[in-house]
Amino acid sequence: MRPGKKTDRCERIKAVEREYQVAELARIALEDALTQHSGLLSAGNLTVVDLRNYRSKLHDTYFIRLFAEFETGMKDYWTNGLGQDPRTRIMDVISSVGARCNIIAAWRINVHSARKYRNRLIHEEDAVAESVTVTQARRDLGRFFGSLPENW
Repeated sequence: MRPGKKTDRCERIKAVEREYQVAELARIALEDALTQHSGLLSAGNLTVVDLRNYRSKLHDTYFIRLFAEFETGMKDYWTNGLGQDPRTRIMDVISSVGARCNIIAAWRINVHSARKYRNRLIHEEDAVAESVTVTQARRDLGRFFGSLPENW
């Protein structure tokens, strides 16, 4: 039997976390290789500044991708599972689905924290939003999805 949409969406979120882990390993390997062969960057018309930018934005890039998978899944559930207008803000979707599905309050709060952090990264707003790791977000977003019906 083919897994339902909930399982598929959870797997997509986990896949982004795994890709992030691979990217971190690749970053470490690159930095190790650069200590042995300092010309690797210049051979690709890159500089140490490019490497610093890569290192500083790696987490943010994968965090944004992770939340995008969650948001896409939530909008799918909102539209196809509940028959609601897909133009609703994700903040309201999270709150409404959380209440309708009796999702534990702490999990809802954590998902909103991830949303606020994503907004800080993308929109440069909500500077008071606390940082959230990719692993924390994957856990919290997965728990939230885990409370939904298997199919919609």
